[in-house]
Amino acid sequence: MTSSADDPFHEGLRQVGNDLPFNQHLGAEVVSIDPGRVVTRLGADDRITNHLGGVHAIAELAPVELAGALAASSRLRAVLERGFVPVVGSLTVKYVAPAHGELTAVGIVGEDAIAPALAAADAGERPRVVANVEVTDAQATTVAVAELTFVYLDMSGAGDEHASVT
Repeated sequence: MTSSADDPFHEGLRQVGNDLPFNQHLGAEVVSIDPGRVVTRLGADDRITNHLGGVHAIAELAPVELAGALAASSRLRAVLERGFVPVVGSLTVKYVAPAHGELTAVGIVGEDAIAPALAAADAGERPRVVANVEVTDAQATTVAVAELTFVYLDMSGAGDEHASVT
């Protein structure tokens, strides 16, 4: 695993992503993390194969969510430091080809996401950030594209952990 953003903040994000139980269960992992760009991988595994011999559509979403959440969070250090944590508020995915073998997901969030997120946090609102993710398979075929909106919940206080993301 390499990263050109080899600093404690990005390494912390990588560790959080790799330590999440569901990611460990499926084998989704962070390959690289840079500000606004995260690459994740889901290894080929018979447990996530569908009835046609490809990767199951739902399993494809694990590296998508991981790449998107970390790409968004890599832009929002100041929001995370205030005790906010991301959850998926919405997800739109378009499957464009059957997926076979190891999957790679690349999540992208532009620098323009920072100011509105900080303004929302300052106003006592929940920051929202859109991440775009592209998934390729072992043959380098684009198999899915997704757009995720992450809602950042303020976990610095008590009681918000079960709040609605709307």
